[in-house]
Amino acid sequence: MDGRTLLWSALGVVQAYFLGAVPFGFLLAKILKGVDVRTVGSGNIGATNVARAAGAGIGMLSFLLDVAKGFVAVTWIPFAVFAIGASRYEYAGFFALVKQAISGGGFADLRMLCGLAAIVGHNWTIFLKFKGGKGVATALGVLLGLAPWPTLVALFIWAVVTRVSGYVSLGSVVASVVLPLATFLVEYRHLAAQWRLFALTVVVGAIVVVRHRGNIRRLREGTENRFDFKHRKPR
Repeated sequence: MDGRTLLWSALGVVQAYFLGAVPFGFLLAKILKGVDVRTVGSGNIGATNVARAAGAGIGMLSFLLDVAKGFVAVTWIPFAVFAIGASRYEYAGFFALVKQAISGGGFADLRMLCGLAAIVGHNWTIFLKFKGGKGVATALGVLLGLAPWPTLVALFIWAVVTRVSGYVSLGSVVASVVLPLATFLVEYRHLAAQWRLFALTVVVGAIVVVRHRGNIRRLREGTENRFDFKHRKPR
């Protein structure tokens, strides 16, 4: 890798961190409802606690924006800094540009680094003194961009566990464990070439589980908050 490419790649990782660090849940609750989510419920800036503090609609918007920043971090940012910034792309029309950005051909490692940087940015955001969310929604966006099929399997498991148990945190933890297993099964025949992707899913899953250690403790103690789907708000 030449010096120019290395410089642009490093710039992309930094940009991905700052994108991930944008605390959408905190900002939406503060601007629209005048509520500091850090003082409500679990004190987390993620979508579940935003729904608790500001309502289900704002919580859902927070979730979608967190997913979007993860997806953008592994599609547009790496493409822009690597292909365009390093002069390795010739414009062939808008749709060709979008297709190339999403496919990520030629800069897979940079995409994974940017994805990890976005998750780190969300969990330890510089804008809130390095206290952020738990990374579930942002990780979902990252992995939808990098490994859509294993991620959809994990998302399905999350939905089933969350719906049956009523615990969003339990669904998140179980899905985080399932994700590397699903990636291994889907990529089994190509694992030699995709070992970095598999390793990323292990790391991301571990981060999510560690960030939920308080929830795991409350689950064991029977004090974790359930999510009331009928009324669409935590109770």
